[in-house]
Amino acid sequence: MTTSQPNILVTGASGSLGKQLLYTMTRKGIRPIAQVRTDSNTAYIDSLGLEKRTADLRNNADLLRLVAEIDCIIHTAAWVNFRQDRLTQFTGLNTFGAVNLYLAARSAGVKRFVQVSTVAAVGGLERSAKSADTAVPTLINEDHQFNLGHLRIPYIMTKRAAEEELLKQWRAGGPELVIVNPAIMVAPSRTGDDRGKAVKTFGRFLLPDLPNLVNLVDMRDVAPAIVAAVSQGRSGERYILGGENITARDLIVSVSALLGKSPHLVKIPRWFLNMSAHSAAGYARYIGRSKISFYPDLVKLADYDWAYSSAKAREELGFRPRPLQTTLQDLLMNNFVGTWQKPEK
Repeated sequence: MTTSQPNILVTGASGSLGKQLLYTMTRKGIRPIAQVRTDSNTAYIDSLGLEKRTADLRNNADLLRLVAEIDCIIHTAAWVNFRQDRLTQFTGLNTFGAVNLYLAARSAGVKRFVQVSTVAAVGGLERSAKSADTAVPTLINEDHQFNLGHLRIPYIMTKRAAEEELLKQWRAGGPELVIVNPAIMVAPSRTGDDRGKAVKTFGRFLLPDLPNLVNLVDMRDVAPAIVAAVSQGRSGERYILGGENITARDLIVSVSALLGKSPHLVKIPRWFLNMSAHSAAGYARYIGRSKISFYPDLVKLADYDWAYSSAKAREELGFRPRPLQTTLQDLLMNNFVGTWQKPEK
């Protein structure tokens, strides 16, 4: 990196994580350049007085203009959705968008490329007879062998494919590449009334009783770690950015306690989930519905625990995720201070 402040481009800058990165960086005295689409809401970016560059990441001509005189790219732009249809669109943005941006970066002499991915692209822990509710599983780290290739979930497929191709291009002589894999990020909603939404959701009579481990992390902790990866991440390495591992059941109980409610948990038989998923997907196709949100491969995610170790990111990036209880309390009290929506004073 140059001795003067580098020109850092943030893609997906109008998204939730993108805006949080802008918030974090500007508070550190860094003036990033924001990539936006023609239809992006840029009110927050404009309030910071940052340079904007409009580009469609699927347009190679746009990419060459986008990366001109850039030293480092933080690539957050992606289509995040677990629907099963529109594989072409997922591939176009999540895979080709990332790879083509990296190739344009190589042509422009960009020094470093930080790819923001997902822990789903690292893999899951397959549950077995030994991984009962009380068992302590081995946590997934960065060396875990990806084991979700059999699932036809476009988001996971395309994010993993992007990582593999980016690493291939890096080995062939591309810009320094660092991959960060955040877990399930907890962030305030657009309305800011997360307590009201939670009260409505947890006011339902029945909630699913799931023993699977999940990993949740505060967006306020993810953004500084991504910024740290710009200067501290080792090229060719990945870093898992996770918080606490907790069962879905215990998560529901914790949220219910903060809301002053008693949850009514019910175990849903696997055969019922499978039958429902097959029926829902089949019916959607029969009536010509474009969006398929509930389908058999999605149900198969219940065969895994999603428990991760962030020891590497703690040691090398200074990653310090706060306790999940603190995050949940801030969220459910509508007091998520320290974000672009509610800045710290």
